[in-house]
This record gives sequence, structure tokens and C-alpha cells, in this order.
Amino acid sequence: MFFNTLEYLIFFIVTFVIYWALTPARFKKHVLIVFGFLFYFIAGQFIRIFVFGLDIFVFWIGKLLFRYKEGSKKRKITFIIGLVSIVGSLVFFKYTTMLIDIVERIANTELMALHIVMPVGISFFTFEFIHYLTDIYFGKIKPHSFKDFLLFSFFYPTLVSGPIKRFQLFISSFETLTMQRFFRGMLMVLAGYFYKFVIADSLVPLTEVLTHPATGDRYTIGLSLYAYNFRLFFDFAGYSLIAIGCAFLLGWTVPKNFNKPFIATNPSSFWRRWHMSLSSWIRDYIYIFLGGSRKGKVRTVFNLVFIMAVFGLWHGAGLNFLVWGLYHGIGLAGYHMLFKKMNCSHPALRVFGFLFTFNFVVFGWIFFATGSLSDSIVAIEKLLYLG
Repeated sequence: MFFNTLEYLIFFIVTFVIYWALTPARFKKHVLIVFGFLFYFIAGQFIRIFVFGLDIFVFWIGKLLFRYKEGSKKRKITFIIGLVSIVGSLVFFKYTTMLIDIVERIANTELMALHIVMPVGISFFTFEFIHYLTDIYFGKIKPHSFKDFLLFSFFYPTLVSGPIKRFQLFISSFETLTMQRFFRGMLMVLAGYFYKFVIADSLVPLTEVLTHPATGDRYTIGLSLYAYNFRLFFDFAGYSLIAIGCAFLLGWTVPKNFNKPFIATNPSSFWRRWHMSLSSWIRDYIYIFLGGSRKGKVRTVFNLVFIMAVFGLWHGAGLNFLVWGLYHGIGLAGYHMLFKKMNCSHPALRVFGFLFTFNFVVFGWIFFATGSLSDSIVAIEKLLYLG
């Protein structure tokens, strides 16, 4: 049930009316949890049981972390078990097929095919679970009820496409509905649908050659990349605005996801503006834990390339997504090593930085938009007159 369907609109309107018109204040969280379960009902019995089971497991691990003393061996082991279980679930459902394909290519053999049904939104809720346990472990989240945790994890406006929430900010953000809040939320939702249906969808015909790059030439592929850049932005920013607006209409605040990314004058600035809830998550829960930029230049380069490789694989289980992440990791590392400490306040340098960053990002979409790494290579050869 995606945002661009009539079913979602009807589902949200029913939620909104029951939630605000018929539900007493003390039961509002319960109602949203029930609608979250209903939203997941279409995913199938097994998947529904798995997701609810993972919720119970993560909450139980969190309760144990609250119980054990800080610095104790039991607390550390419990924390590690929780993280491994969450990451293992993500890897199994999202990356098993890719891993089997890699093994088949290396071993030159054919393994048994597995039909794995991926839970809706697993990329988002597993990252939220990792944040949840990590922040409990480091004392950033206080003890709370299972009801609050279920609301956080089954809040359906952010379940499919994010933004990635932070528990302590989300659960304390509730505000009752006012006319000002209603119109602001409606404006975000309408802007999101405008982004998606009027702008993004109208650019689809201009990008179709990227799915079959062998049929294109230098000019059609180049034009398609620029069109894809804006199609992807308005598509994803549209989904994000719909989610943020729907959450706002229900009284809750979720993170902003985009902040004018195409005015960025360097790769680092771009990633502070693009998919901000994921970028900040990667920074806080991987980059900083790896040492960030505090352990020398070589370690900084490794950390930047590694986190962007994770970033790429998070978006898709394919080698083209991995290469896309590595491409941006190398770009970030190059900027940090060569240009970050330079005084780039001169207008000419800022214009150059803007043009370079914009085109660097656009070229990178060649790995993102094509269906496989081999198609990406074909598209590059066409674009550079190599094939």
C-alpha cells in the first residue's frame, strides 16, 4: 500500500477521522498502533508474524539493557546479540539472493534458488531498531512502555519510505491538531503529490533509455541522466513530504529528508542535504563509531569509503549500488583530503564547486539507474564514446 495509490488515501482518511473525531486522548496511541498493524496486514501472515516477533525481541533486548548495570559484561553481550540479530534479519531478507549470485559466479556453479519475501520497509525499521538499542546502551533513551515502542515501530506513514525516525525525538513530539497545523500538513501532502505525479512521473519517459542503455547513444544517455537526477529527487522528496505531512496531520513530527541538495558546493554538503535522515544515521551509528576523522588521514579515507559502500548497498542489493556507494565514498574522501581546509569563499570557487558537485552527482546516477553493473558499464561506454 504505497502513497501513490487510492487505497492509501482512503486508509489515511479513515485513520484521520477515527483518530481525531472518535478516539479519546488516552487511546490515540493504541489506535495508531492498530492501524499500523492493519497497514502491514497486506504483507501476508508469515511476514506479519516475523515483524511483530522482531518488535517483541528488540523491545525485550532494550528492557534487558535498562536492567543491567552500565559497563557490565552481560549488558555488552546483550547489546551485541541485539545488533547481530537485527543486522542478520536485514541481510537474510534483503541480501541473500545477491550473496548466492556472487557465490555462484565465483564457484561457477548453480545453487538452490530461494524465494524470499521481503518485509515491507525492512530497510527503514531495522535501522530504527539499531538506533533504538544503541541509544539505550549509551543512555540516550529512558525507560518507556511497550505501547510507545510499538507506536514508534509501526507508525505507518514512515514505514515504507521513511524518513528514519529517532525514538526520543518522535515519541515526545505529539501536538494536538489545530487549524494552522492542519493546513500546514495538508500543504506538505499536496506538495508531495505534486512532486510525485506532476514532476517526477512526467520525467519517466526521458529516463527509460537507462534501463536499456545498449539502445541509446551519448546524447540520449546524457540527457537521461540529467532527467533522472530530477526525477529521483522529486519522486523521493515527494514521498518524504507525503510521509512528513501525514505524520504532522496525526500530531507527530518526523525528520526532514531534503534541504535543497542541488545548491551544494561540495560532496560533503550534498550528503548533508540529500536523504538527511539516512545520512545522519550513517554518520551517527557507523562513521563516528569507526572513528570518524579523528584517527588520521588513512583511517578517514577508509571510513568515508566504507560508510558510502554501506549507503549504496542499503539502497539496493546489487553490485551497481555498491559501486555507486564506492564512487561517492571516493568523492567524499577526495574532498576531505584535498579541499576541505581550503578557503572556498571566493564566488568563482563556489560556482566551480557547485558545477563540479552537481555533475559529479548526476554522473553517479548511472550506477543507480541501470539495472545491473554490466548495464552501467555499457552506459558509460556509450557516454564516453568507448563502445
